[in-house]
Amino acid sequence: MIEVITRKNEWDRIVQSFGEFDFYHFYDYHQAGLKEDETAQLLFYQSEEAFIAFPIVIRPISNSGYFDVTSVYGYVGPLISDNFIPSNLKNWHDQLLSYFAQNRIVSAFSSLNPFISHQIALLKDFGEIENLGDIVYMDLEKFNEHFDQYSQTTSRYVKRNRKLFVVREGKTEEDAKLFMEIYYQSMDRIQAEPHYYFKLPYFMKLVQSKEFDARFVFAHTKDTGEVGAGSLIITTNNRIIQYHLSGTSEKLRHLSPIRTVIDHVRQAGVTNKSKFFNLGGGVGSSNDSLYGFKASFSKDCAPFKVWKFIADQKVYDELCEKYPISPNMGKPNYFPKYRSNLKTNQPEE
Repeated sequence: MIEVITRKNEWDRIVQSFGEFDFYHFYDYHQAGLKEDETAQLLFYQSEEAFIAFPIVIRPISNSGYFDVTSVYGYVGPLISDNFIPSNLKNWHDQLLSYFAQNRIVSAFSSLNPFISHQIALLKDFGEIENLGDIVYMDLEKFNEHFDQYSQTTSRYVKRNRKLFVVREGKTEEDAKLFMEIYYQSMDRIQAEPHYYFKLPYFMKLVQSKEFDARFVFAHTKDTGEVGAGSLIITTNNRIIQYHLSGTSEKLRHLSPIRTVIDHVRQAGVTNKSKFFNLGGGVGSSNDSLYGFKASFSKDCAPFKVWKFIADQKVYDELCEKYPISPNMGKPNYFPKYRSNLKTNQPEE
């Protein structure tokens, strides 16, 4: 049976009972990013075939009496036990369909995590799996190769910046405010959507969590102490390091101090015997200049995939007719389609 978990202690205990998990799966991260009309739940399924824990965000569909499911920002998807048998999924599928029907859920979407096993096998015959692009990561167990994998440009910046910048880590409110200054500058430069402008409480909830290690990593100039770049780095179970958010001062952008931050985190990850350092992908998962920048650090890449599922086709079609997809979106695979014209819409891809 599927058990709905909403209490922090139980939620986190279940997540930590799995062999593989990421900070995106924890209660604190879900609570940090929720909007006023959203609720977070952990759907926990137990059987002889498998244990499955699926964190979701439920949001109302305007003026309809129905809801849909999405995932938090990042790399999420379900957690699956090692005794998982792909051929024995009918009961889990039936239980999930029953849960969706009872809660008037029309559709479900979740980003998936390239570093969590069995996610594709669990979901591939239950809805649609779409590959949005690649992410770049470093396999820290091959640490002797990493500097060799740097492009000539990145190697040159990293070596030169060792004379210009010093790296500092922090978790204070002052650190959060300092990071927000340069992060917002970067968001302004790329004309980011409003929901990427996270507020101070968001950052403080993350750095204060005891379930994962979230910290700000800054590159300051050696001569004046001015901050050149910073990143919010989050490490889970000392296994996966996520390059969650980053920003660079417009004034010092030409020196590429963020390369110094990334190189520092790589070295610390090797020292701490972490396994992966994920840099992520391009804007909207595209193979753009941001992706090229990240690929200048490593030749290792993995597909970033998402799961889409229509739980009630009749209501889904009615909503798509009521809220037709915006003709100027330029995203033919947008899901769910009816959210392209809702005022409360948040793009999924």
